[in-house]
Amino acid sequence: MSDAGRWCLPDPARKAHWIAMNSNSYGDGSTRGFDKVPPDSYQPDPALAEYPPPQAPQQVGPLGDGHAGPGQPYGQLGPYGSPAYPPPMPVSTSALPEVPRVYQQILRGPHYRWWKPLLCLVLVLPLALIMMGLAIVPVLVAGLLSGAPDLVEYTVRTTSDIANLGPIGFIYLNLTLIVLIPASGLSIWIAHGIRPGYLASVAGGIRWRWLLRCVAVILPLWAVYTLLGVLVTPFTSPRPDHWVTLLVIVLLLTPLQAAGEEYFFRGWIMQNVGAWFARPMVGLVVSLAVSAAAFSTAHMSPDPWVLGTIACLAVASGLAAWWTGGLEAGITMHAVNNMLTLSVVVIFGGWSQAFVRSDTTGTPVMLLLAVVVNGSALALILWQAKRVGLQRYYQPPARPISPTSVPPAPAYPLGHYPAP
Repeated sequence: MSDAGRWCLPDPARKAHWIAMNSNSYGDGSTRGFDKVPPDSYQPDPALAEYPPPQAPQQVGPLGDGHAGPGQPYGQLGPYGSPAYPPPMPVSTSALPEVPRVYQQILRGPHYRWWKPLLCLVLVLPLALIMMGLAIVPVLVAGLLSGAPDLVEYTVRTTSDIANLGPIGFIYLNLTLIVLIPASGLSIWIAHGIRPGYLASVAGGIRWRWLLRCVAVILPLWAVYTLLGVLVTPFTSPRPDHWVTLLVIVLLLTPLQAAGEEYFFRGWIMQNVGAWFARPMVGLVVSLAVSAAAFSTAHMSPDPWVLGTIACLAVASGLAAWWTGGLEAGITMHAVNNMLTLSVVVIFGGWSQAFVRSDTTGTPVMLLLAVVVNGSALALILWQAKRVGLQRYYQPPARPISPTSVPPAPAYPLGHYPAP
């Protein structure tokens, strides 16, 4: 029988090894020599005299296993090259959620605190007012270039006479709403530590292919809606002067104006109000109610039919943001509505009636049309989102897997003993 493996045995096991090596062969009915007793004069093999090699004393850690202690820091290799303890996991500093979240709860990350939406409100108001103040610069420049004798009177008249709004006043009106985009994004970035891209969608920015798909789906429906609206409540005022200039402004700035309103009234309000509630559906209902009420009130019409019509767009856009995980559908509905309506009144007349004012009135038929069209647009949007498999949840990035320590192998390889 081979004596292989004897070299690896420490001194306490040599006696058992000597017995195994001196036993009889298989199959002869004997006891294989296990009844023998090694001679009292048994001496260790001289070749093994230096086994095991001398080792430096190891400092035992707090658990008494010898794997960690003052002399063996984290991550140092233990037996057979395995780390005695896994290195510590990296600590995430991102304010974004660590689990999937719907759009209106994307601010509920590891750093969220109940008072941060209030801080965000304190920030967004002065930011918006400062930026709206800067929007007056084009009006002042136009007044200086035109040689207006009273610059203050020119500025007030140009910006406040909604019934006779000219190109300069129309640019100012658009800019005061466009600045809601940076004001909303900056306030969330400062208060919550989440970059402005996540105000647009759960993907961290505008999903342009999805936005274009929304335009293709909604545009035909809204064209019919605009035509029916003109037939129900026909405009009576004539086509405005400088209508070509106004039409160019509609095409260039109205999409951004609609986006500004969606960023604040849907994005900013839904995310900050929705973050207050741990249950997503409760946050959705409350944030939708606040968004619709704020959006309708901002148009300054006390007429219930007008308020209801405006609220229909607010609710449809908010539900679309929740279901699709972003503002693209709401921006499309809002922008297409405004662009078609303003283009019609610029070209065919009714410019002085195009904007909602305190004396604007509506009809039940107008509200019914708004319910049907906004509901139909929402159904088409949800159908398309499901069809393309649109990402509606924020998905946190994959976290690194912590290496685990490998259990140490047996100190003495038992496989070297002969099989019975």
